[in-house]
Formats: sequence, C-alpha cells, structure tokens
Amino acid sequence: MNGCKRILSIILMSVILTGCSQRSSEIMLIENEPSEEQEHMFLSVFGYKADALNLIAIEKILNRFMEENPDIIVNYEGVKGIEYWKAFERRAEANVLDDVFMVDHDRVINMADKGKLADLSSLSTIENYQDRMKEQFISEDGSVYFLPTCISFYGLYINYSLLEAHGQKVPENWSDFMEVCDYFAAKGITPVIANNYASLRKLIAAKSLYSVYQQDTASAIKEFNREPAKLANTLRPGIEMVEEMIERKWIDCAEVLETEQTSDDLKLFVGGNRPFMVTGGWAAIRVKNMEPDFSYGVHAFPILDDGSVLVVEGNTCISVNAGSEHLEEVMRLVECITQPDSIWEYCDSQSSYTPLQDDRMPADRTILPATECFECGRIVLGSDFRLDLPVDASLVEITWQMLNGMPADEAVTQLKQLLTQ
Repeated sequence: MNGCKRILSIILMSVILTGCSQRSSEIMLIENEPSEEQEHMFLSVFGYKADALNLIAIEKILNRFMEENPDIIVNYEGVKGIEYWKAFERRAEANVLDDVFMVDHDRVINMADKGKLADLSSLSTIENYQDRMKEQFISEDGSVYFLPTCISFYGLYINYSLLEAHGQKVPENWSDFMEVCDYFAAKGITPVIANNYASLRKLIAAKSLYSVYQQDTASAIKEFNREPAKLANTLRPGIEMVEEMIERKWIDCAEVLETEQTSDDLKLFVGGNRPFMVTGGWAAIRVKNMEPDFSYGVHAFPILDDGSVLVVEGNTCISVNAGSEHLEEVMRLVECITQPDSIWEYCDSQSSYTPLQDDRMPADRTILPATECFECGRIVLGSDFRLDLPVDASLVEITWQMLNGMPADEAVTQLKQLLTQ
C-alpha cells in the first residue's frame, strides 16, 4: 500500500441498559500500520449487523474500498437488534447521523420526507438490480433514497427428527400445519417458537397478502396508500390466524414477549424439543454453528389452503446522510458496497438471495426448501417500500397487544388508526 494508512474498525456493541447506563461488551479493531505523514479522510458506517460472519463479509468489502482509496479510512460500527434502532433514533434527533447507515421501511419514509437522505439515483450500480427490486427503491420522480444489499426471507424452521419421532409429517399446507400443531399442543409441547420482533407480523403478511402479489400489485399498493383502512381489512385474515394460534396454544404469549430475534429463539430451537421456529433465513448459518443434534430445514410458511408462501424483502438497506461533509466520497463507497461481488459476498454470508440480476444462490443447503418456493414465485413482500404507511411499526404494536390479550377485531380497528397517524 506504499506506506498508506488503512484502518477498519468494527465495533460490536451489545448494549445492556441498566437504568440510564450503557456498555459495550465486545470491540474488534483491525488495523494496518499507519503512515504518519499522510492525511486521511474518515467515513463512518452505522449498521445493525454485528455477527462474526456478517462482519467478515463487511470487512472484505470495506477493505476493498480502502485499497482503491488509500487516503480514506472507513469505520463500521455495528449494534445488534433493537438497540440499533434506539441508538439510530438518538443520532437522528441530535442530527449526528453517520455518513452511511442501515434503514428500514418506516424510517426511509420518515427521513426522506424530512430531506435527511441523499439521492442515490446517479450511481451506476443501480442498473444491476432486478426489476422487482428497482420497483422498491426508485420513486415516481426517479429519486433513490436507499439501496438493498440482499433479499432476505422469513420462514419456518422445521425439526425433522422431532417430527419423525412423533410420527408426524412435514406440513405442506394449512390443514397439515394445523394437524401437526394441534398434535404437539395436546402433548403439552408449544409447537411454534416466535420472537418478539418480526415473527407474527411476517406471518400476518404471508397469510393476508399472497393474493395481492399474484395480481396487479402496483394498483393495490396505490389503493392502500389512498385508503389505509383497506390495507387493514386486507390484513385481517393474518390477524385472525395469529389469534387462532394463540387460542390453540401453538405459541406461548409470555415466552414470545421475552424472546429476542435470532438469539433467544435460536437457543429454544436448538434445544431440540420444539418442532417449529418462525424467524429470518439469515439465522440458518447461526443455527448450524450452534451444532444442533437433529436434522432440520428452513421452509416457506405452510399456511395457505393449497400450499406454502415465502415472505421476502429487500433488506440490509443502506442510505446516505444528505448532510455528510464528504458526499462525493460517500457515493463512491456506496457504489463499492453495491458492486456484484460485494453484494454476493454479503448475501452468501447470511443465507440470503441477491437483489441483483444474478442467478447465484446461497450455498447453505438447509434453506433449499425455502429456495424452491422463492424460485417458483410463491412470495409476499413483508415490507413493501411502495407503501407510504408505517406498516412495520403498526404491526409490531398490534401483535404486542394481541400477545397481551387483545382480540383480532380490536387489533384490526387499532391497525386502521395507526396506519392513518
């Protein structure tokens, strides 16, 4: 590197709140020998990816950029789970956002309206994206305020060994799923492990929106934006399904309220005593590394009368701070992050599909059942960025209320109110 300084700081922060205190439980610093006489520009990236496999992929991508730009140093800070969003909101409110940061559906809507996100439409890598992904991030006026770096999915992890031991078959539709879940519930075994963040709202989307995504989706989305109550009514079948799951004791409400995504839920599943888990497909590699002593696979949700449906979405979406002091260099960084090889390294590191026009599939064989559903188009978008409504936050709120006893009818009524706020 001709004596040039290259530093990549990857900070893993498991934030533990005790009153008002916070602490960082683990810090990783990867550093090359600096060149004291050379001046450098510092760029910062803030994200919610803080697991070892993700960090290895992120490190490679950012190192590649720094090799091409020896006068620039990029720091990546990763905060895992819900604590990321808390920290993100604090930074946004204090107007101290990083140069690049990870966003979700609701925050893109809010921040774009406030002019906090830079327009990425000039980036050359946009042409590499699949058309269905372009529909998600290219606005009607041609502006682009975020780019997905993967297509993630939510599915049903199935403990094959446990099903076989009980003489049960892998469910292929709603009738099958009911039969297996009722069997285990009657045995005193809560069949479905769900987390307190996304499990139930993704099930609601899967049950309710499949027919929407099999027709003129764009027209339906526009109608939902005009009349949010129609979206709430469309989501009713999924909300009623969650109510039925609670009533039939397929899920333990108290457990779900305390179960963190891709953390506590994985521990419960690897214990081997529960047949099903609803969580993200990216957790498949983590489950493998936990070395379960049983056979398992990741499937689409068998909750339709005639089969299964997979919930997918453009994910690990990145945006650029419109107020960055180094916009030109930040745009080059985002262009590097969204190059095909960079995208693929990241996707393969977390068993996710590429959002680009690329036929490569993740190497992880445990997700093959889900991939079959993905390839044949039996999919629903869990967070559709064309919706100008706070869908994610609203569904989080009503599912929490349902876990605390709210009936489906009241949940639909509350959803209508939340979507119009």
